[in-house]
Amino acid sequence: MKLYYILCLILHLSAGESISSALDSARIAYAERGETTTLYLSPGNYEEELTIDVPGLRLINAAARPSIGLRNCGVDIDSTAVRITWYYGHGYQYASMGERFNYGGKRSRLWNASVLVDATDFYAEGIIFENAFNQYVCAKEAEDSLVDISQAKTDWSEKERPKRRMPMRPKQVGSTVVQQKKYIERAAAISFTSRATHAVLKDCRCVGHQDVLYGDQGASVYIDGGILQGGVDFIFGGLMLAADRATIVVNVSDAPNDQCYISASRNDPDGSHETADKYGNPAPTPNPRGMLFYRCHIRFATTDELARPGSTPAYLARPWRWWGETVWAYTTWDEGCVCPEGWHTGLTKGVACPYSYEYQSQDQSKGRPDWVQVLTAPVLPDGTAIVPQNWQ
Repeated sequence: MKLYYILCLILHLSAGESISSALDSARIAYAERGETTTLYLSPGNYEEELTIDVPGLRLINAAARPSIGLRNCGVDIDSTAVRITWYYGHGYQYASMGERFNYGGKRSRLWNASVLVDATDFYAEGIIFENAFNQYVCAKEAEDSLVDISQAKTDWSEKERPKRRMPMRPKQVGSTVVQQKKYIERAAAISFTSRATHAVLKDCRCVGHQDVLYGDQGASVYIDGGILQGGVDFIFGGLMLAADRATIVVNVSDAPNDQCYISASRNDPDGSHETADKYGNPAPTPNPRGMLFYRCHIRFATTDELARPGSTPAYLARPWRWWGETVWAYTTWDEGCVCPEGWHTGLTKGVACPYSYEYQSQDQSKGRPDWVQVLTAPVLPDGTAIVPQNWQ
């Protein structure tokens, strides 16, 4: 009989210690001995921008009874919560960025992700992933300084040139003024590159407003419980994603122009649509599956989570490309939380999105556009059973 040994480096961190430094140790251990690393994080805030490039890394909330609860309009966290957060957002150039350019649509760090996953088999449990940019002014941001965006670059191309000048941001620590619609811009809490296969977020929370959780085509992510909280196209990209029993929080204010679009899929099912992009990145490999939301529940934000939560009904999906696949199965929501039409073609310029499916929605899909396929059995037209395992 053969005996197999799994080598694992285990580290315990306290709030205020650097996860990035621990990743340096994990990187060395994996390179030298193939060891995977588990980081147990004590409750508290970890304010740093992270790149997870070590295969098999595990981030675990070390509390006996972990929480992912927010308090004080989203500014604070429960005493047993672990929050990894940063504050860079599109359209603002911070002095700490150095030569990194943060405008013009170059997907800078995959939409300013606080945590960028760039390795396979990432696992997180009981962690809050946040980009504070659209939530509140954190202490790190207040200490930083802004660079005039017009001075940050002199050789603008026509496509890069800023279309609007963003308002000056407040400097008061804890200010939730930035939750107002005029400040909202692209700021991801967590993003996954095409190398981030078989990622798992168990009982985690991803929180922000616009573009909160992103994945390149080729990435695969399983959401096991937890909370996904955002407003504009906040779960998006070409990734293969299964959200199983997640609570989805509509993170919009009471402003009349603040609208929620939960998902925006753009997976290329057969490789016939996507080409090399203008930045020299090659066309992604085909990805037949897009996003599945399975046994999820949708609700509005509370005053613990947002300063002035609104009650504008959300859209289930606004596909990023007409060929992007989105499936909602066994979906429930609070009264008035989803608008009757449910789906929107704003990103496809009115083109119908035929890979849009619902099965056993709470309202039996009344009022949906005719291009949304309301299924009578939990099976897609290509024969794929609607179960999370087929989206992993």
